[in-house]
Order: sequence, then structure tokens, then C-alpha cells
Amino acid sequence: MDGKVIVRVGRAESKTWWRTFRTSQPLSLWLDGQWYRGTGHVTQPDSLEREEAAAIYQAAFPRAEVPTTDPIVVIELSGTREPIVGAILELRTEPQRLWRHWFTSVTSGELLGFAAPAVTGAVVRDAAPLVAAVALLIAGLVEGSVLGWFQARVLRSAVPGMRPGDWIRATAFGALVAWSIGAVPVLAADGLDTWSPWTLVPAAVIGGIILLLSIGVAQWFVLRHFVIGANRWIWATSLAWLAGLLVFTAFTSPLWQPGQSTALVVLIGITGGMLMAATMAAVTGYFLIHILRTPRTTA
Repeated sequence: MDGKVIVRVGRAESKTWWRTFRTSQPLSLWLDGQWYRGTGHVTQPDSLEREEAAAIYQAAFPRAEVPTTDPIVVIELSGTREPIVGAILELRTEPQRLWRHWFTSVTSGELLGFAAPAVTGAVVRDAAPLVAAVALLIAGLVEGSVLGWFQARVLRSAVPGMRPGDWIRATAFGALVAWSIGAVPVLAADGLDTWSPWTLVPAAVIGGIILLLSIGVAQWFVLRHFVIGANRWIWATSLAWLAGLLVFTAFTSPLWQPGQSTALVVLIGITGGMLMAATMAAVTGYFLIHILRTPRTTA
């Protein structure tokens, strides 16, 4: 259909967004890298409009079945800078499947990425503070890049139009900021004893806040172009990293002891990293589902 977008709603009984369009509603649609305004409505069962829309969908996806029970939403575009001919968007959001994909991918990505700072921290634990800090920053940049790549693998299908490279760079930058905060105690280790509580406590609180917000804020700059209410992602990631860091600390602190071999230190750190990664992935996956439940025509 010229100037229209056809949206087939699979497994409609498990979704609610399309019900909004039982009556015609205005919307904004992100398509091919730009925003379009228009209106959307659900086609009436057994109507000629539905048959035409289903035929166009079937022509685009000849192997797909289009049950007569599947609602079809027709989005009529207006004010476009370029004509759109026969554009078709299929919504395949399956919350449980998306959560599982996100959990397994992000857990693997963070565990693999965290291996870099875990190994680096064990190797440079007796090095000069400046050397140790620089090494940890580089390792943190690697961690962020790996995590961003694994997350982008999931988001490229869940958030149409988002470029994976943008997400990876944002995640790497956020991780670099977080590890910059973590490197401060390494650089100032010998001088922290001289800090008064009135200086140390506020500095620790501010540093902790920046650390928790860093990745979420960096990723928000990318996500905000595709999802309404993307600011919720900042608080979701902050909560997830707080939970993950608490799990990591609770596991590693009793086990790490002075005089241990490098191999044992690395093993404890990676195991703690796995628990941290799983916690972070579970929490962010939960919130991702809810954030993406914003009607997909707005993203």
C-alpha cells in the first residue's frame, strides 16, 4: 500500500499495544533512519482492507502463514519527505523469548568482557599505581566493547533502525567512565588514609553514583532516538549494576586473601564476574521487556 505501513500482530493474545488502535490513533514511526507522523488503526475482520493488507504481507513473506485471527494494523503516513511504497513492519515481540536471548547473550558477553579486568587486576596488583590504573582503564574499555557487542546482537532485531556500532561505542565509553572512577582508589591508595570522613564519604557517594549511571546514561543517548521513555533504561541499568556489584562483592570478599596465587585470584574473580554478569543480565532483561512494550510504532 502506497504511503502505508502494514503491521501484522502475531500472537496477539499475549500483546496489548495493538488494542490501542482499535480506533484510529495518531503516532510517530521511526523508519529507515527518520521519523514519520501518521495514524494507525486495526483493520476490520473480513473486510476488503484486511484482505488487501494480508495479501501485501503474504507477498513480502511468502513462507509465512497469516492466520485470519491475526490482527493487522495499517499505519497511514503523512508529512514524509520521501514516498514510502509498500513498507511492511512485522512485530515479533515475544517477551519470554527476548528475555532468554538477552540473558544468555549478555551474561556471556559480560563474563567474557570482565575476564579482561579480572586478569589485568591480578597481574598488576603489585605494579606502580599509575601503571595499574592505566592497565585497568584499557581492560575496562575492552570489557565495555565486548558487552556492547553482545547486547547489540539482541537489540538490532528488538530495536529496528538502531546501528550496533553506536551502541557498542556508547557502552565502551560508559565502561571507561566507570573504570575511571574505579581507578581513583588505585591512584590514591597511599593517600586515602589522610582524607577526613567529611571528604571521603561524599567523594565515595558521588563516585558510586557516577559509576552506576555511566553505562546507562551513555546507552540512553542511543536508545532515546528509538524508544519513548528511554530514560527508564538509565535507572534500570543502575539498579542492575548495583545488584551485580553487591553479588560480586559478597562472593569475592571472603575468598580473596593475601598471599594467594595469581591463578586462584583470577579464578575467584572470574567466578564472581559470572555471578555479577548473570545478575545484571537478569535485571536489565526484565526492564528491557517493559521498556520495549511501549507501542512499537513509536520506536
